[in-house]
Amino acid sequence: MNLKKMTSYFNLTAVPFTKEIPTEKLLRLPSMNRPIQQLSVLAELKGIGLLTGKSGTGKSGILRSFSASLNPGLYRVFYLCHSSVSLIEFYISLCSEMGLIAPARKASMFKVIKERIITLNDTDHIHPILIIDEAHMLNNDILKELRLLTNFHIDSVNALSILLCGQESLKAKFGLSILESLANSISVSATMSALPEEETYSYIEERIKHVGGTIGLFTKGAMNLIYQASGGILRSINSLSSAGIMKAFTAGSQSVELEHIQAVIQR
Repeated sequence: MNLKKMTSYFNLTAVPFTKEIPTEKLLRLPSMNRPIQQLSVLAELKGIGLLTGKSGTGKSGILRSFSASLNPGLYRVFYLCHSSVSLIEFYISLCSEMGLIAPARKASMFKVIKERIITLNDTDHIHPILIIDEAHMLNNDILKELRLLTNFHIDSVNALSILLCGQESLKAKFGLSILESLANSISVSATMSALPEEETYSYIEERIKHVGGTIGLFTKGAMNLIYQASGGILRSINSLSSAGIMKAFTAGSQSVELEHIQAVIQR
């Protein structure tokens, strides 16, 4: 299918339901504002935080919004998403992200990373924030090591903030006794939830409006079925909405109707 023809048919300037949305155009619905506000507290506290939620609830968008909200003159974000690795591989990845040449031994990598963090704080006057995405896949050895990475000057200085982002199973890990030290160090815990019905409607309509379309492109019945079928999960909303637009286009309809979403679900 020619996407250009489809967007032109509905007078859209771009495909509305895609992850390739500029950060400044990400929607800030009420249920999305709460975790962002909680994470802003983490930046002020300079501690360890959690962002958890089911797959597809929009955690990546929250991370992008949070990172963009930070003053680059005061904060430096380091981002890791390759989480199913060994401890040595984790340290190698972290050295690379920080622009460091990884030494051969783990103890040496630990040392140069800590020195880099101290330099950022004391010389550059910038607070580093390490974001680890898909953190539910981290093994316990890495999770235990994270607490050590934040220990500076006999645990008296918050020189590094860490934000762990992952699925709901991440929280369960902190019930383990071997992770008690890390669990007790968590200062902020934010949770992503599915969108409620009215916010689902608002999300669909706002995404259409942002690409030049009219709010009535999706009928109320179509949006209601999208909500019911997706359970308010953003990734599913995007998938169903995109497929619904394509069905309406191929059917020569001027709007996305209930029957188009039904056809998508039944395929």
